[in-house]
Amino acid sequence: MSAQLKDLTRQRQVGQAKAGQVKISYGVHNLEAAIAGKSVAEVRQALKEPLNIDPRALALVNGRDVAASYVLKQGDQLEFVRLAGEKGRHVS
Repeated sequence: MSAQLKDLTRQRQVGQAKAGQVKISYGVHNLEAAIAGKSVAEVRQALKEPLNIDPRALALVNGRDVAASYVLKQGDQLEFVRLAGEKGRHVS
């Protein structure tokens, strides 16, 4: 596991406040990590392999489409989603 991923997923000690916590989901994967202050692009890069995030997946924060440069805030919910009906790779 990379040091970057360890930093993103480090669990808080019992009794500590939820400072900087953001909920992250992609498909069946859900986690909560202290990543407030990081951009969506940084989180996508760090979690692309462990969560198998498709590079074409949209990033939604609190249900709204956001740019990769969006900086996450405490309490945000970051979701990586594929649109309904997308399947496999498009060949022209």
